[in-house]
Amino acid sequence: MRTRYYHPSWWGRAEPIYITTCPRHPDSKEGTISDVRFINISSVSENGVFLAGSKHGLLRNLKFQNVDLTYKRWTNYTGGLYDYRPGCQKMVKHRTGGMMLEHISGLEVDNVRMRWSRGSLEGWDVNPLLFRPSTIDGLSFHDWQSLDVQ
Repeated sequence: MRTRYYHPSWWGRAEPIYITTCPRHPDSKEGTISDVRFINISSVSENGVFLAGSKHGLLRNLKFQNVDLTYKRWTNYTGGLYDYRPGCQKMVKHRTGGMMLEHISGLEVDNVRMRWSRGSLEGWDVNPLLFRPSTIDGLSFHDWQSLDVQ
């Protein structure tokens, strides 16, 4: 797949994979999402994977297997934002992560490659993984790489 930035009025910020349990309305109850597998996926994207459970709605038992993620910029729209709409928050200024992780219990990463096209990422504040340790448990990494490419 190929994902790109569009004008900020569009929902989403070029994430190749986006999962959240943030409720759409303030009076909605948070649920959980569990046992989701991402297998044999390739992407070229202008932003990273977004996995955001919520305080009372964890993401549980996610698996990424045989996944190839390439990060490259080719539009002129502003980066460094995560889009929590329509639920928890609005757009939040953030470092660009290959994977942004919040409120997760159980994430297995097996044979995953993150490729950073550095020539096109000038001015980005990038990091392969962004997470607050207090919101994550049960991480497992096997054969994971983050590489600079031309």
